[in-house]
Amino acid sequence: MIRHEVPANLREEELSRYLRRAWPLLPGYVAKELLKRRDVRVNGVRSGRDALVHGGDALEIYGAARWFEPEVEVLFDDGRLLAAVKPQGLPSLPDRDGVGADTMEARLRRIHPTARLCHRLDAPTGGVMLAALDDETEERALIAFKNRELDKRYRAVLGGAPFDGERTLKAQLFKDARRGVVRVSQRPSPGAQQIVTRVRPLRTLPNGLWEAELEPVTGRTHQLRAHMAFLGRPILGDDKYGDRELNRRLGFANRLCLWCERIAIPAGGALSDWAGQEFRAEAPEWVRE
Repeated sequence: MIRHEVPANLREEELSRYLRRAWPLLPGYVAKELLKRRDVRVNGVRSGRDALVHGGDALEIYGAARWFEPEVEVLFDDGRLLAAVKPQGLPSLPDRDGVGADTMEARLRRIHPTARLCHRLDAPTGGVMLAALDDETEERALIAFKNRELDKRYRAVLGGAPFDGERTLKAQLFKDARRGVVRVSQRPSPGAQQIVTRVRPLRTLPNGLWEAELEPVTGRTHQLRAHMAFLGRPILGDDKYGDRELNRRLGFANRLCLWCERIAIPAGGALSDWAGQEFRAEAPEWVRE
């Protein structure tokens, strides 16, 4: 049985929707069966899909632990620094209402209660993530990310015409916090920040696609997705900035083909205790598809 308290900030929501928000990787058929059998209790009352939950409610879920507390693929753990693989579709942290029983940070804290993420990956993006396990390591890691000391490489499948060689591309990015999106332009504008993305073509693929290694020299919100779309090379599966028609035609609607494949720590930076360490996570099945 899984015990869970609904975050206090939540006003009111149908139980079925809340389960999808709190456990975003929970298979739909599992949630449907739980609600059909009324295997979820809200404040001690067996409840179905139309039941409502409110902030502070206590849930008891009679389901297999593997769906609600999945294991984590750990790449490195020395008691100070932790590297692990974030699955695609899993948020890094709870949302603005505090909803997020299953997040990358929550999974890591089941291993180490003191774990705190050193950086973020968008929910649709998977791959290598680093977490600190003590205050000193967290402080040093935040400095390393702020000063762009880490070597981060992403694997992506793109539409549009492939570049004929490696390119280092610059643009301006403006973050619209109210709408939760960013805009890219070649012209500077008030509040905009420069972005730099390095693109290395790897191979051509069927259906006018190509595979590339992307390196965010700067690390801005949604940088890779928005920058590549702006350049006319949208990442396959990106329905936020990319080509929705292409995504649906190829069966990749909301299946973002972007993966953090490697994070390497160079010498001489804030994380010099781990200089030379390189953490890799094999890209998922869509690379072979």
